[in-house]
Amino acid sequence: MYSLHVLLLYNNALEGPIPLSMYQLVHMYAFTIGHNVLIGSISRSINNLTSLIKLDVSSNNLSSTLPPGLCELDLFVLKLQDNSFTSHLPLNLRNLAMMDYIDISTNKLSGELPASLSKLQMLEYLNLSHNTFDGHIPQQLDHMVNVGAIDLSHNKLSGEIPKSLEKLQHIHVLDLSFNLLEGEIPSGGNFANLSAESFLGNYALCGAPKFLAPLCLDKTKRQSKSNAARVIAACAIGSLPLFVIIYTLIGISCYRKKGLLKHPDDIETLRGITLPVISHRELLHAPSNFSNANFLGNGSFGSVYKGILADGMTVAVKVLNLLFEGASKSFDIECT
Repeated sequence: MYSLHVLLLYNNALEGPIPLSMYQLVHMYAFTIGHNVLIGSISRSINNLTSLIKLDVSSNNLSSTLPPGLCELDLFVLKLQDNSFTSHLPLNLRNLAMMDYIDISTNKLSGELPASLSKLQMLEYLNLSHNTFDGHIPQQLDHMVNVGAIDLSHNKLSGEIPKSLEKLQHIHVLDLSFNLLEGEIPSGGNFANLSAESFLGNYALCGAPKFLAPLCLDKTKRQSKSNAARVIAACAIGSLPLFVIIYTLIGISCYRKKGLLKHPDDIETLRGITLPVISHRELLHAPSNFSNANFLGNGSFGSVYKGILADGMTVAVKVLNLLFEGASKSFDIECT
């Protein structure tokens, strides 16, 4: 059995973990045990199988993380779909440059898609659907010059669809449905041959009517709308102090008008009153020649002193109040 080259145990009812003895079959180049009920993980000793070019453990109950040793093999075909593998894709995929088929769909893998996927220049089929990958689609995927089918559907990928994917000359299947993608759907290259099904479930995408997505706003219009929004916001913020002043004056006016309604006799009292003439001598005498004893404080326009001008002061105060009431009447406002 040590010299075994091909092991096909496909579609049986095998249970339990993969026996460790399998990782000693160093001459084996095809290991197919898909569609069983195997559990456990792929051992780190997988890198012992240096002759292996096809590994198919699909449709089992395998779990845990993908062993880094997978990237040390010169695989052509890797089928890990329909299991419960977790964690991220290995970052270093450089040794898998000769790979032409990868299916790791329907697992529990997460994290961002590594840019090293672009090293798989011989790859023809890539299926990473039905996982929880997030982040952006790598711009460098256009380096996979031989790829004909890419399925990244049912993940949590975000951002825009790289326009660089228009360079993929052999692509005939590109399924990006049910992600969180946004922006314009590219229309060049083989994108012209894709259907709306490739982009379903990405509600922030826009593009040509054939993709059943909203039309994209012209960049100039988007910029214009953005600038208009900024101007409106600036005007609103700049006008705020003016509105505060206006409403303050309105409030004062209403308050004064209500006061006049309550005391209409005050105006009648002032009618016919002759204001007394106050001489310079009386002004000096009232605060005792502006002595410090009568000093109250400094205002914006000078010092304030306490003084007594007999009955004339009372009249002056009433006149000032009347003048203020008259000013308030200049506002044509109905106060309730």
